Amino acid sequence: MFGFLRKRIERCLRESIRPTLVEEMRVQMEYALRRQTLMQSALHCQEMGIEETHESRNKDIEETGGHKTQLIVSLTTHGERLYEVWLAIESIMQGTVKPSAIVLWLGENEPEEMPISLRRQMKRGLTIRRTRDIRSYTKLVPALQHYPEADIVTIDDDILYPPDFLENLLLMHRLHPQAIVANKVMRLRRAQDGVPEGIREWPYTLETNGVRDADLFFEGFGGVFYPAHSMPEEALNEDVFSTISPTNDDAWFNAMARLAQCPIVPCNVHPYDYIAAVNPNVQSTALYHTNNTAENLNDKQIRNIWEHYRLQGQ
Repeated sequence: MFGFLRKRIERCLRESIRPTLVEEMRVQMEYALRRQTLMQSALHCQEMGIEETHESRNKDIEETGGHKTQLIVSLTTHGERLYEVWLAIESIMQGTVKPSAIVLWLGENEPEEMPISLRRQMKRGLTIRRTRDIRSYTKLVPALQHYPEADIVTIDDDILYPPDFLENLLLMHRLHPQAIVANKVMRLRRAQDGVPEGIREWPYTLETNGVRDADLFFEGFGGVFYPAHSMPEEALNEDVFSTISPTNDDAWFNAMARLAQCPIVPCNVHPYDYIAAVNPNVQSTALYHTNNTAENLNDKQIRNIWEHYRLQGQ
């Protein structure tokens, strides 16, 4: 009797709750569970979060002959995010494949005293480097300068990455060793003059058959694998990017890939719900609040770059 009533009540509740609310609850639950798991490992794990070489213990990768180049995971953070970035870092440290190094780049104005979470992670291999703050570009530009022979994977400071994040990027990299591999790749659309526009409406894609590299645009949000030497020297030109695209590093590095004639490949090993992995505690300072205004700075900065480098046909 009670079991029947409980089922009736649960059904009534499900039918009365909006589907969007159910989805919001699912996302919140998934995030809370992952956060709790990472918190336990960050507090108690004694194992190193990096390896001198990043050959996987996974048999499928080992059979490819291994990968000897250094693999650097690079990220940056600022302000209040400094006290939450350990989550993104721990999600990498607990991965099935560990990188050669995890480098957190901090601006010179960030506090000298690190949170205890980061101090614990430093004992397990985290490297913290001070550099001049160049906003979101700090995630990649200093790494290109300090590790010119390394493969570099950039991550965001507010995402909890899945355990097989690096493993899947490496698998795809070995299939396309010259390509930039990204988890979030869009098919861009162009204005009549050939300049990409309307980025808010670009669809994500996992397929590249019959699609030109010029019509693909990778997004840093889900993590990006840059093979060594995939970026041209011009990628470091701060005088230009700070002027024509100060807050859209994705557009800049996509343009640099075109200048270097570097292919772009989506990592289509399996889908992952990155929305459910976003840290809600730091979204008040997210860059999209700056770029996705009525002024639409994303499209404006893309146009600036494409016109500056005459990429309308690329």
